Amino acid sequence: MSQPVVDSRDTYRPFATFSLVWGISTLIHQLAFTFWTESWQGWVLVAAAIAVIWKPSCVIRFIVLAVASLMNLWHKLPFVPNHTLYEGMLHLIILLGAISFFWKGKGRSALEGKTTAWKKHLPLLVGAIALKTAYFLLPESIHGHGLGAITTLLLLFGIGRFLAKGEVIDEGDDFLARFAPVIRAAVVIMYIWAVVQKLNWDYFNPDVTCAGQLHREINIYFGSILPEAPWALVAAAIGSLVFELGIPLLLIFKKTRYAGFVAAVGFHLWLSIHPAAGIYSFTSLILAFLLLFMPLSWGEQMQLLWNKQLAWLGRGEIDSGRRRARWIVISVFFVTLITQGMLYLTIARSYEVFDKANRIGFFAFFAWGLWFGACYLIAGWKAKPRSEALPNRLRPGFVLIGLIPVLLNGVQPWIGGRTQTSFSMYSNLRSEGEGNHMFLKRVDLLKLQTDMVEVLQSAPNILGPSDRPRGIQQFANIGHRMIPWFEFRRLVSEMPGDFEVTYTRNGEELELGRRDGEIYGDESAFVEIPLLQRKFLWFRRLESLEGPMSCTH
Repeated sequence: MSQPVVDSRDTYRPFATFSLVWGISTLIHQLAFTFWTESWQGWVLVAAAIAVIWKPSCVIRFIVLAVASLMNLWHKLPFVPNHTLYEGMLHLIILLGAISFFWKGKGRSALEGKTTAWKKHLPLLVGAIALKTAYFLLPESIHGHGLGAITTLLLLFGIGRFLAKGEVIDEGDDFLARFAPVIRAAVVIMYIWAVVQKLNWDYFNPDVTCAGQLHREINIYFGSILPEAPWALVAAAIGSLVFELGIPLLLIFKKTRYAGFVAAVGFHLWLSIHPAAGIYSFTSLILAFLLLFMPLSWGEQMQLLWNKQLAWLGRGEIDSGRRRARWIVISVFFVTLITQGMLYLTIARSYEVFDKANRIGFFAFFAWGLWFGACYLIAGWKAKPRSEALPNRLRPGFVLIGLIPVLLNGVQPWIGGRTQTSFSMYSNLRSEGEGNHMFLKRVDLLKLQTDMVEVLQSAPNILGPSDRPRGIQQFANIGHRMIPWFEFRRLVSEMPGDFEVTYTRNGEELELGRRDGEIYGDESAFVEIPLLQRKFLWFRRLESLEGPMSCTH
């Protein structure tokens, strides 16, 4: 009697599962911050994410997604949320894993005999890239929305054909084994740095603590039924540290791993309710890399659960259900994106509309987040009696180089470097001036936090959002007027047209600006910042250098 044929896609495949969820998480990031819609890099990233969702078992498509994400990150730097920069560090680890996979792993043999289709569509891709490059080389007077849109569409068509028609390059589980343990280490480092940055006096001050502010603003959605007395706000601060330190510790050990999943899913889904777009985007990232902490038996249980759901969706056919699920994910993404865009087009491109558009993206995420989190916990509960060690361990190798940026990122405030994207999100941390940390003190190796400027008045307002904001820089800590000279110089050197600014520096009130095209005041403030500094340095805006440190992003 013949045995029934089992489709390999119906069994648990760690890499394909992680790749699929990573692609969905990428689309969620794009819904959280829609400024990318005006850039070709953003559309390339969306195309790569869709290609991964459609064929998640292909290593090449996943690598293209990582590269596209880094290109999009470079375009937006330095004005990105903490977790977006951190995600870029994870993509660097993934690319190092790709080098190891093709150099020492099964990547080379996996390519043998499977490059014909890739090569067939490569000329179209190269031609599209050449046209886009030629567009940027043309004089700016020729640039326009029409020509830019045409070259972007051709680029997307070339990428789409290349990714859609190429053969699937398997052996993804060997690829995953090369970067997964390093990413797990990076996750632990991230949580530890987030805790360390919060160990400052103001984080436990009920009048200003970010934990208390998040608690109050989330509580509004539940009719303010939770206590908001000072003791409750301090408890929220302590509780957040317990979760942020406890989650990685629980995830590391197999006996406490299920508790770690419960804590991670519950804590981060709760935080995602907050109206800030970056928080639900961060939660989607957390839910994605939790897969790397999941033993094989959990994955098998989750795949069985998914197969039942896919069979229901496909009316008895798992493969049909799989296709419909993909179309549902992609359709929900574009319907949500179009709805957000219509708000901007019919009302205004303002902070208020951004907040409304963000809520639409949140509901699309939250439906997915609740379902995915429930799948984690159900599968883990069923597999709990068979809990075992993780399928791959951290071993010496050059992929570990990818941990260096993660380690150094948290050090930045303490060597006089950037303060905005250094794992200091919602931490009340102030390293400028005398600082407010309980035990860390700044050592000025970079000397960028010693020269502070307070903007007294300006016309137009160089600190306020423009009529058409193009990034989160416009929305970061509105109303705060104290910044390092480096950040002041960025604003002044990039300010178009005539303007005037009154500011204090080193206790002296000064003026600068531009009248009838002629600059006046400190000429060094008008000198453009070098590219690498401009891309990798960004500083918070402060209320003051003394007194309680208010909550900043």
